Amino acid sequence: MIAFFLLLLLLPLSIFSQGETPSKQGPSDPDILFRVAEEAYKDRRFFQSIESLRNFLVLYPGNSKKTRVLSLLRDCFLKLDRPEKALEVSLDLYKMEPTGESGLESYLEAGRLLARMGEIDQAKQIFSSICRQSYSRAVAEKAALEFSGIDLLSERDEPSPEGESCREK
Repeated sequence: MIAFFLLLLLLPLSIFSQGETPSKQGPSDPDILFRVAEEAYKDRRFFQSIESLRNFLVLYPGNSKKTRVLSLLRDCFLKLDRPEKALEVSLDLYKMEPTGESGLESYLEAGRLLARMGEIDQAKQIFSSICRQSYSRAVAEKAALEFSGIDLLSERDEPSPEGESCREK
């Protein structure tokens, strides 16, 4: 009888001592949720991917993968032809890193989306803002190209002064 009680006491201790912490056994919950969203995106199940990405942002707001999550979310919205939602996400990415290369690329994408939505004046403001910054010359050159494209497609005979100043730099 005493041996039975000792067995009951020692058995749970031996089971718990063999187990490891969940983080050492495999990927963490945020990694799994992000992987599910990536797989759904690759399988062209964009609504499911968006749902997983939104859950990720709610459950893990300070996670280090937030930039990648927002980028994938923007791509999902673009695939679903939802430029207004993609614009919101692009601006959020820019706000997270306004002087970094990825933040400026997101801001440039926001300008492109505005131009596609017909908001040419706002798009020009964004491109002009990117041209005036000195953080990334490569992104500024892309913004100058976007200005050139807008000027070519507009019905005006002469290019806009903002575009000229952008291309001169």
